[in-house]
This record gives sequence, structure tokens and C-alpha cells, in this order.
Amino acid sequence: MKNFLKKEYRRFIKKSWFGKITDLLFILLLILLIIPASRKELMTYGSKIRMYLTSVETKEQASQLEGKNSMVFRDDQGNRYTLSDFLDKPVFINFWATWCPPCRAEMPTIEGLYKQYGGDVHFLIVSNQPLSKQEKFLAEEGYDFPYYRLISRPRGSFSYSVLPTSMVIAKNNRIILRKEGAVNWQSRKVKKIFNNLQKN
Repeated sequence: MKNFLKKEYRRFIKKSWFGKITDLLFILLLILLIIPASRKELMTYGSKIRMYLTSVETKEQASQLEGKNSMVFRDDQGNRYTLSDFLDKPVFINFWATWCPPCRAEMPTIEGLYKQYGGDVHFLIVSNQPLSKQEKFLAEEGYDFPYYRLISRPRGSFSYSVLPTSMVIAKNNRIILRKEGAVNWQSRKVKKIFNNLQKN
């Protein structure tokens, strides 16, 4: 074993700097994947990288919000709502979960969006998880946006199978943006979309 390690060390020393860095990164990645506690953090970091490479484009969908009353949820005070209760202003909806690395990756950008547009746009951050679990995670991370517990599975325009799934509804009750997966909600394109929501 000692001879094997010496041989490998000599081989490592002879490699170029690029080869050494590549080997060290590979070993670090293996260690991170072996240690269970680090997997979620590694996956969240990977989702953040992918998120910043994702493009956002508006695309107007159905003229009526099919299934808007199928989306029923509660706040932390026990109040029950449907989507119709929020259609007096534009709406941002985000379906997420605390265990979902892409959801965790985009949360800081959603918080930034909420701080900038929360007075003009309803933010509905919705999960199937108990409110206490959501509250604990959001408090630990320092997020202030409103969060809700989904009571019934949404249908029609609001059905989803991927977390996170996000939608933006304009004042004319049209879904102008629907994205599955993590998104950089602080990008210029997103800010342009939200600035236009105020004009229409």
C-alpha cells in the first residue's frame, strides 16, 4: 500500500497544473457525493449555475384562467383563499418545496423580486408542505415573502408536475409567463416583464 501511494504521488507531481486541479476537483466531488449532508447543498449550487444560464421569455397563454378556482390554499393565520381573491393585481405564483434543490437555488432571487415589486404584484409562494415546515426554512434563510399551504391540487392552467413551477399573470388575467425549473428572477428580462406589468 505504501509503495502504491508513493507511486501515485510521483505520478501526481509530474502532472501539469491543469491536471492537478482537475484531479483535486474530482476527488472533492467524490467526497461531497459520499457525505450525505453535502448532497443537497451541492445540488442546490448546481441548480444555481443552471438557473443563471436559463432564458426567460414571455408567452401569452389561454385567454381565460382555466381552473383558477381549483387552486385553494391557506396562509399561516388559517385564512382560506382561491386564486380569484388575488386577481385585482398582477400575480406571481411559485410552486416549491423545502427539499427541492432548484427551488432553494432560486429563492434569493424571488426574495429580491418581492422586495422590488411586492407592493404592485401579489406573490403566492405555495407548497404542499405544512406551513410550520415552510416557516422554519424561510425564517432560517431570512425570506419575507408571503407563503401558503396548498389545500387542493390545481387543475387546468395551474396544474404542474415539476418543482419549481412559476407563473406570472398580468392584469388582463392572462398567463404571460410559465417556467418549470429554477429561474434567475433578478435578470434584466424578468425586470422588463415586471415593469411592463405595471403599464398594462
